[in-house]
Amino acid sequence: MSTRLIDPSKPFRPVYSIYRHEYLGCLISSHVVQELDNGKLSLRYQGLYPDNFSHFSHRLDEKDKDLVYLLASVHLAEIIKRFGPKAKSETDFYRNFFKDEIKKMVGRHVNRHLSQAISLLRDREVFIMGKDGYPAKAPVEFLREKAHIEFHFLRDKERMRYFPRVYLRDRKVNLTHESNEIVVEEPAWMLHRGQLFTFEEPVEGKKLRAFLKKDFVSVSRSTEKTYFNKFVPQMIERYKVVTDGIELKYLDSFPRFRFLVNTGSSTDLSLDLRVTYGGHSFSLEPQRQYSVVVQQKGDNVTFIKIKRSRSVEKSITSLMERLSPGDDLLSWKFMNRSEGLTWLSRCIPMLRAQGIEIVQKGKNKLNFEVPKIEIQSRENGDWFDIRAVVTVSGFSIPFVQFRANILNGQRDYILPDGSVVILPDSWFTDFRHLVEIAKERDAEILSVKKYQAAVLELKAPGTGLKGKLRALAQDGKIPSAELPNGLGAELRTYQQKGFDWLDLLRKHNLGGILADDMGLGKTLQSLTLLLKEKERGVEQPSLIIMPTSLIYNWLEESQKFTPDLSILIHTGGGRTKNIEDFIPYDVVFTTYGLVRKDLKLMKDFPFHYIILDESQLIKNASSKTAKAVKGLQAVHRLSLTGTPLENTLTDLWSQMDFLNPGLFGSERFFRDYYSVPIEKDGDEARKVQLRTLLHPFILRRTKEQVVSELPPKVEKHHFCEMSMEQKKIYDETKNAYRNYLLNLKAAEFKKNKLTIFQGLQKLRQIAIHPGLVEEGAGIGLDKSGKFLEFMRLLEEILAKGSKVLVFSQYVRLLKLLETKLQEEKIIYSYLDGSTKNRQAVVNQFQNNNKNRVFLISLKAGGVGLNLTAADYVFILDPWWNPAVENQAVDRSYRIGQTKTVFSYKFITKGTIEEKIVKLQERKAKLSSDIIEVEDEIFKTLNIEDMVSLLD
Repeated sequence: MSTRLIDPSKPFRPVYSIYRHEYLGCLISSHVVQELDNGKLSLRYQGLYPDNFSHFSHRLDEKDKDLVYLLASVHLAEIIKRFGPKAKSETDFYRNFFKDEIKKMVGRHVNRHLSQAISLLRDREVFIMGKDGYPAKAPVEFLREKAHIEFHFLRDKERMRYFPRVYLRDRKVNLTHESNEIVVEEPAWMLHRGQLFTFEEPVEGKKLRAFLKKDFVSVSRSTEKTYFNKFVPQMIERYKVVTDGIELKYLDSFPRFRFLVNTGSSTDLSLDLRVTYGGHSFSLEPQRQYSVVVQQKGDNVTFIKIKRSRSVEKSITSLMERLSPGDDLLSWKFMNRSEGLTWLSRCIPMLRAQGIEIVQKGKNKLNFEVPKIEIQSRENGDWFDIRAVVTVSGFSIPFVQFRANILNGQRDYILPDGSVVILPDSWFTDFRHLVEIAKERDAEILSVKKYQAAVLELKAPGTGLKGKLRALAQDGKIPSAELPNGLGAELRTYQQKGFDWLDLLRKHNLGGILADDMGLGKTLQSLTLLLKEKERGVEQPSLIIMPTSLIYNWLEESQKFTPDLSILIHTGGGRTKNIEDFIPYDVVFTTYGLVRKDLKLMKDFPFHYIILDESQLIKNASSKTAKAVKGLQAVHRLSLTGTPLENTLTDLWSQMDFLNPGLFGSERFFRDYYSVPIEKDGDEARKVQLRTLLHPFILRRTKEQVVSELPPKVEKHHFCEMSMEQKKIYDETKNAYRNYLLNLKAAEFKKNKLTIFQGLQKLRQIAIHPGLVEEGAGIGLDKSGKFLEFMRLLEEILAKGSKVLVFSQYVRLLKLLETKLQEEKIIYSYLDGSTKNRQAVVNQFQNNNKNRVFLISLKAGGVGLNLTAADYVFILDPWWNPAVENQAVDRSYRIGQTKTVFSYKFITKGTIEEKIVKLQERKAKLSSDIIEVEDEIFKTLNIEDMVSLLD
């Protein structure tokens, strides 16, 4: 009978029809059938699908909708579309595609959707489909009762037979009846004489299917052993089993637990927790209600069904989950030897407390006693000698003998009796730094230099340095130092304390970093120290190394505040080639570049002080600049920087290596022990340890700490909309790079990271002005929403009579702005890396009231400028590292500023700029934890970050 469409305006009912497919087995489909006037179903029907559901939805509910969508997934056309899109026809699909793994995938797909659907069908009208396709041929009754199943295994001298028995409503079900169908495979739902039911014990359909056509399966004696070892135990464990010719026993006993430790490997540990019942041992995973053991003696076969105590096993499993070093329960079973010994030393007491027996295998037995250490120290000239003794199991061993273990991260130490003691976790943190830098005096003594005693102070208090270190750590006990008589300035309170700290470092021959915020007077505090040294009678010259742009700033301040200091400026082509020319002067000013060039001239000269300004410039220890600076000779060393950390903690190592060589060991040690654990792993303990070690050697004051001496600073994000043309260019570029990124395999990400970053840079430029990347875009303000907003705010500021600093990292952008300012006849100053007369440009802006706009390249003008005449700062493009932006703002917000400073960061909405700001907040983790610092965000971007930026 052909299908006739029904009229949705007249009564109809949804029906669900079970039918058999040649390849897919039982399927269920959804239909609507027209009602007759007497309420019965007519012969008019049609299929019900997601695309026509809305025509009939007025008589359907949400459950019908869920069913329609579920069952559409097992429709033949949908299966072919999903699993064989290249098939030319249904016949082609089943002939050429429906095999092997595809066949298994289709089976899992069908079963999953039918299993979900059948739970929704209980209160629906379900039928068996007629051979002519009519969906309501015979009704199906959903049974609430579940069937019971038991499997019989009958063994005689020739063979073993097995078969299931199914009982429904206390009556045996004839499995070979012609009406039987397995409708859902797992858990099985069976259709028998128009009744649909499932089982009390969830069973797989494949365990029943063979018995729909035959009464039993026969297994010969030659193949029964395989069944005994695999199939039969599984059946006994899961179902009720009846046997004949096979003995079946039941065991119910209390569980006992054994923890097996295999130390036989030199690189790994094998750990295994087992549970035993009546002498039978099992793994705790997976959790089971029963386990089955097979015993075969001659021709006799016995199966033992063991009831397991799931509650007791669960308590032990929960303990192992809490103790597990990883995210899954298996992470404690196989470990690197060092990590495994660490884990064992921590966890063995807890395992024993739970009554778990520890069983060891391997040559050397582990000794779980915790070794104890006693430390004594004394001054010995310029050194501190450390004598430490370890006691364990009645042995007294000099701590020096454990040094190699701690340096190599080796947790096990062989005692004189051949047993292996596990060194405490704490030794590898508390003493790792100490043994890295200490020297072995003899077989019992380690020694460190006096300035390295901060490391010793961490774990050996009472060494005699306690008071000095506390003073250096700025706890209020720094003695006040008398100011030089010739100082032409009145130091603020915090500047006096800074001078006191510098003088204390000098007294104890220690190097340190004066890391005050930009504008707080690091130059003045340093000059005050040098002047005091001159008045104490020091005749040896000191050397101050700085960026070229700061030479005249230092000269101006020295002439103003310390005119008694004689200054030699060692720059330019006419600079001296005779080192003796330095001798008559108190201070020599030079640059990092000239130290590299003149290293042969300067490396053997005995300077009194070497002071590095902007010392972050030696952050790369392998750079020629860092190597040259560290090759110079001096009695005292000092560093000045507002950002001691720009990118990573290794920036700090290089500076401390200049100031106090050896204090933090080798660069590799510092990176592995501090940088990686803190920056990558967020190790709080290492962070605290590093902060404690650094604190005596770094003096850091922020503007917020001296805010009473500065006017307020107001910072805000100023959001701008893109122009239509700008948005079109931006979206096209973003989509291209995003698709490129998403198509990369995980292994290709690192190799292509630079390409992706170039795409991000291009998006940043478009977000500012398309003219930065599109040659034909022109310079019109209407091309960029940010330009329009910038000019609007600029007009307001100029109308108030205020001055503004305008920063951008893109010189090309500044040139676009310069053109616009010239068109508007606005007086301005301009500075980028090519500007020669920097100080003259600065003075022009500072002193000319009509000049109220200063265009500045972020890199060229981010340091060394005093621009307190401005009370507004515009950051036109957000930088990856917010510390660079902060330096720009500090050109105006510094000592000498009397007005409130307003800082505006221009952000283009809906672009990468907005996401950069969020990344800054998320990635800048070290700022308040170690020393004021922000991460170089690009270095820490992973593939998820990249996708989010391009989203």
